Amino acid sequence: MSRLDRYLAKEILLPFGAALLFLTQILLATQILARADVVLGAGVSAVDLVALVADLTPHLVGYVMPIAFLVGAILGAGRLADDREIVAIGAAGISPLRLVRVPLAIGLAVAALGLWLSTDLDPAGLRRARFLFNDVIKRNLTAGIRSGTFYDDLPQFTVYVADAAPGGWRDVLIADRSDPGAPVLALARHGRLIPVGADEEMRLELEDGELHRRAEADGGYLRATFRRAVVTLGLGTALSDRNDFANSRLELSQAELAARAVVGPGRSAAEALPWDVAYHRRLASPLSVIGFALMAVPIAALRRGGRAAGVGAAVGAVLLQYGLLRAGEVAAKNGLAPPALALELPTVALVLLGLALCWRLQRRGPGAVR
Repeated sequence: MSRLDRYLAKEILLPFGAALLFLTQILLATQILARADVVLGAGVSAVDLVALVADLTPHLVGYVMPIAFLVGAILGAGRLADDREIVAIGAAGISPLRLVRVPLAIGLAVAALGLWLSTDLDPAGLRRARFLFNDVIKRNLTAGIRSGTFYDDLPQFTVYVADAAPGGWRDVLIADRSDPGAPVLALARHGRLIPVGADEEMRLELEDGELHRRAEADGGYLRATFRRAVVTLGLGTALSDRNDFANSRLELSQAELAARAVVGPGRSAAEALPWDVAYHRRLASPLSVIGFALMAVPIAALRRGGRAAGVGAAVGAVLLQYGLLRAGEVAAKNGLAPPALALELPTVALVLLGLALCWRLQRRGPGAVR
């Protein structure tokens, strides 16, 4: 790598890194604040917050990486244009097009990194985030049971505890309304509620108590004592309604998506299509960086109006990519085009646009910047 290449690479990587860090921090803060009722609950520790940030970071970095790269590349190459260094390079007999290979090389590396994030780290991180959120929600439910208050956030259960200590409860009353025709009232000397596994279950443990059940259909009444009772509770919508990460497609690996996108026994083409769209949608965004890499130097060299114009061009390119991606996704879901073709349309369009801008820059030569 020549000194000129290293110089331009430094000018691109610094704003790219700053934009990536800034945009990722904004999205992280937005995600956490949107789930503040869970993330800032009584059952959450600092370790949980760090783990959640670590799990979400690959997903958010992959989301903002193309935008951050384009902004960094245009600002880096634009700094050379503002200082007339591109004119000096042309006066030395070097075509401005020669500079394109630096953002292109960086863009290929960023695209490869983005593919790794979107196909490997992103699904695994979102899966861990779902499990972590399930666990946090369960702990928040447990921590919400306080001494001397009736607690009814558990589906079909009302809990009253005379003394709720961290290690367990004392003097417990539980009303079970899961069967409206035969409600159950449980009284126990001791009890506790324990999260179980990574799904929707929690285990209710009671000691030294009795059960009272009245069947409204026949007017029967049952009373039973117990030394120890264990009941597994399904939280149902109390868990799924609060866990925004319960999206099976986002946390599936590429191999799992590809397997579900195969038409065969038990799966029609209409059933396989959403999985095929999800498979190619995950590849589309990282590959768009290649088109952005071809655009950076021409936009910086051919623009007028300073850095504001460069940032405006970057925003326009991002909006174009997003619009084409959404249009391709809609076309694929409606069966108007194969998902592989429809969702790679933004990459093809941006690459062609970048090549056209490079051709224009080559034709104008060093006089493109004045």
